[in-house]
Amino acid sequence: MRIPQSALQSHRPSGWPSVLGILAVLGLIVFDPAPVAGQAFGGAVLVADGRVFVGEAAHEREPGTVRAYAYDSEWSVVATLRAPEPALRDGFGSALARAGELLLVGADGMDEGRVYVYRLEDVDSEDVRPIQILSGPGLSGFGASLATSGNDLAVAAANEDGRVLAIFRLASNGRWSSSGTIGVTGVGGILSAQWFDLAGDLLVVGDPRADAVRVFERGTGGEGWEAAAVVNAPDSDGLAGMPFGTPVALFQDEILVGQIRAELGDDGNVHLAGVVHRFERVDGMWTAVGFLEPEDGSQAQGFGMSLAVDGKSLVVGGVSQLFVYTRGVVAAPFNPEGTVNTFEAGDEHPVTSSNQTLAFGGDIVAFGNPSADFGLGSVVVLTRESGEWMRSGVLTVDHAPLPAISGGEITCDDGTASGYDCDHVDLLSFLPREEMGASRGARLNDVWGWTDPLTGREFALVGRMDGTSFVDVSDPYNPRYLGNLSRTDGSPPSTWRDIKVFKDYAFIVADGAGEHGMQVFDLAQLRDVTEPREFEPTVLYTEVASSHNVAINEETGFAYLVGSSHGGVTCGGGSHMVDINDPLNPVFAGCFAHPNTGRRNTGNSHDTQCVIYHGPDEDYAGREICVNSNETALSVADVTDKDNPVAVAAADYPGVQYAHQGWLTEDHRYFFSNDELDEVNGTVDATRTLIWDLADLDDPLLLTEYMNPTRATDHNLYVRGDRLYMSNNRAGLRVLDISDPENPFELGYFDTTPWSADEAGFDGTWSVYPYFESGSVLVSSRREGLFIVRPRARRLIP
Repeated sequence: MRIPQSALQSHRPSGWPSVLGILAVLGLIVFDPAPVAGQAFGGAVLVADGRVFVGEAAHEREPGTVRAYAYDSEWSVVATLRAPEPALRDGFGSALARAGELLLVGADGMDEGRVYVYRLEDVDSEDVRPIQILSGPGLSGFGASLATSGNDLAVAAANEDGRVLAIFRLASNGRWSSSGTIGVTGVGGILSAQWFDLAGDLLVVGDPRADAVRVFERGTGGEGWEAAAVVNAPDSDGLAGMPFGTPVALFQDEILVGQIRAELGDDGNVHLAGVVHRFERVDGMWTAVGFLEPEDGSQAQGFGMSLAVDGKSLVVGGVSQLFVYTRGVVAAPFNPEGTVNTFEAGDEHPVTSSNQTLAFGGDIVAFGNPSADFGLGSVVVLTRESGEWMRSGVLTVDHAPLPAISGGEITCDDGTASGYDCDHVDLLSFLPREEMGASRGARLNDVWGWTDPLTGREFALVGRMDGTSFVDVSDPYNPRYLGNLSRTDGSPPSTWRDIKVFKDYAFIVADGAGEHGMQVFDLAQLRDVTEPREFEPTVLYTEVASSHNVAINEETGFAYLVGSSHGGVTCGGGSHMVDINDPLNPVFAGCFAHPNTGRRNTGNSHDTQCVIYHGPDEDYAGREICVNSNETALSVADVTDKDNPVAVAAADYPGVQYAHQGWLTEDHRYFFSNDELDEVNGTVDATRTLIWDLADLDDPLLLTEYMNPTRATDHNLYVRGDRLYMSNNRAGLRVLDISDPENPFELGYFDTTPWSADEAGFDGTWSVYPYFESGSVLVSSRREGLFIVRPRARRLIP
């Protein structure tokens, strides 16, 4: 189960107080199903004829792939399938199903999607070809999920009226033919494989938004399908509003529906459990007849998150356990056969709580976990031997990292530099994330820089989901990885890590990271490193647990932790102010939260910049001013008196979706900002940069909007002199001339993900650091690594 990835990106609201919010952060609530769940390795799994088939529908640089594994002392790949004409993001492998001796592979990444049909006996052939290719003209998302039963096939898709299931029937000649579509309008998103099932003359579709399951029956004469019933969630002692309707499965004569339940304990923690509801047809009506839960009465986390059936056996998935039941005959009791851990202490590929898939066949269960290893995915294989279930392997795929680039400058000629698209920005070097201490799959996030005042050497401080990397970039053509500072002990990995520097110390925070606190790291330790090493934080500030960003005013020696959540003094997600003039003894100095801003009206700030103001508004000359990006509005605050900070002004703007981040010009007259969601939500037609006039701080004025030549979502931007450096996700680094702030124009760009034709989404560059005196510019790219580039001197206006 999942919510859209966009809802958990860097604009995740801080401090969600409700149980529902916490569950959403954990990925245990479905608000809107999305095909992303099936894209990573393990997003689709199938067990057939003693083999395990695993789909990897989307890799950033490779076409969709299905791998078949067989066991001979260990699980190994025995066959690899791709579409007849493979293409990047073709979605091949987004769904897998078996119909007798046929293997069906969904590919939802194409314009209208496809389902490829193979003979299982041919899969091991070197040049296996599909015997039939199914399509759904006029349908989008076709092939994202499949269900089969006998000679019937249901394919998830959508048309202009909403969600549908395209139905196919296998004829005696071995060819599938279309039997039309079944409308399931009202069910949000693209139906995932756990949301519908097909068996005999029954078809069930989960509708968690309505806390219901829709039941369809084959029509009279064996033709067509007719709506027959709606099964609603029974009354339970679970938390009201928890989704009912996914997963669903047809097992013998019953409809099984998983439902997560949760309670907020006296200790303030969320205790998760779950049940599998059972429904039977009684006097023609589908009636609740009981439920399954762990036999020992324990609250197994996530019990009922996934279901798989095979003949007389049922497997129920949880977060880190699988529960196996057998049932000899219809209406007989469910017999617990065993419980198997999918996650073990010290496991290299731990199971996470979202997007799991299950496949069951004979004595093999495949547990797909596409969220494992930071989204690279894994599959745990369980085998029944002498009546006992045990783990027999963990399947993963390692893709070759991007090659490192070093040794000398690579000029941007004819629009490329070493294969990367560019314009007037030259490549100095590239260090892949795999060579920077990152765990398998861990992506990069923030980047900042430090210049050693004693030696003049330049260092990159690069955030990762699992820690911070330190890189010596004094020789920008030959960067040298120095070591790793891991996340705070006991804190989980985090998509969001932020770093700033003051007095030769790095200050590091992370969001959604439990009791992470703010790490303070003495950068002088980097001076004498000869071999990469593991570092420890010099000091850990614990007055707040998780924070989205940290900003530092180097003139006053105060740090501003914003978007704080989870524990400690969160300040409503506004500014948690810390005196760091003595970096080894940070002291909490107060809170500021701008009333009636932020998505929860608590003053939550996504990012901020704080300065001693020397702009044109004389009323605030010499005052400490923060300009905050508060999700719903731009906020200006006077924080000179930490005991009595003052909200100066708030301003919204047309089409506001998520006020994300911004930076002042050096004269403090103008403020350039971005909105992270206006592009992806279709509010604007191109990447939008907002230009504010702050001549009167009491009345911020939106002067104009600069529309970039791309449609990418924007992320972080910084000003140095008369240049604006923007990291715009899949459009890479963009450099603007802002010598006339009201009429900027592009000087050049460097695209770190030229293979991403689709500019929408949250991959690519995270941030940029343009403040080295050498002119080297650091660019962090999430799945790629650290790029060191140099924009060229000014060029004439085109």
